[in-house]
Amino acid sequence: MLLPVAWRHGLPRLLGERWRPLLLLAVMEVAVPFTLIAVGERTVPSGLAGVLIATEPLFILALGLFWGKRERLARGAWAGVALGFLGVVVLLGVAVAGAGALLVLAAAACYAVGAVLLHRLFPDVPPLTVSAGMLTLAAGPLLAAAAIAEPAPQVTTRVLLAVLGLGVACTAGGFTAFFALIATEGPARAAFITYVAPVVAVASGVLLLSEPVTTRTITGTVLILAGAALAARRRSSDTPSADSTAARPSRTGTIPAAENEQTGGAR
Repeated sequence: MLLPVAWRHGLPRLLGERWRPLLLLAVMEVAVPFTLIAVGERTVPSGLAGVLIATEPLFILALGLFWGKRERLARGAWAGVALGFLGVVVLLGVAVAGAGALLVLAAAACYAVGAVLLHRLFPDVPPLTVSAGMLTLAAGPLLAAAAIAEPAPQVTTRVLLAVLGLGVACTAGGFTAFFALIATEGPARAAFITYVAPVVAVASGVLLLSEPVTTRTITGTVLILAGAALAARRRSSDTPSADSTAARPSRTGTIPAAENEQTGGAR
């Protein structure tokens, strides 16, 4: 779905000149975490999986302490992180699990590394183009692994609609929107969107499946939204610099040739 548009916005050049860093991003953001989650959720309840994946902002903030320039968050940001995570735990609950939980937690760490890699390696490339290139490189190995490890699927209309929804909206659309958020807000603030995901899941259950609204649902939702708002606040001294403005993708959505020449073969 993304390829026709991305092809007109620099995808051939991106794949040709910067395929190495793009392959690294595809491994860390798609191939490895998708596999870890698929295996881990065979033994991990969905509620616990949601809590573990919501630790991504904590991994990103920890990476900022040791890797490159740390994002300077507003005062009280760490309190917001803790408050939001508490809300996720309250909303979804926690169940005891074994090695599967470690796999899902490792997937959250991979997502964090991928978000930081995107911010560092592709600040000049349109998010849609990066998403298309990353998914293109990851699709082949994942299909091969599924063909070997999984039984043949039963192709029905319901299955096809589910795959289409997951592929178009949740994967292609989700990655593109998330990468656009990283480009404007940075990986640390962008990662707080994972706190909102459980709220959307619960709301969908209420609206589509007539699931009940409980005190825990309301309490967890309020804590998550309050924590995300507190953690994502901008510092009063934050102003966009000329360098960061110049590094953002142009409105035309093309990849600057000079940047490609400098970075294409170096990574």
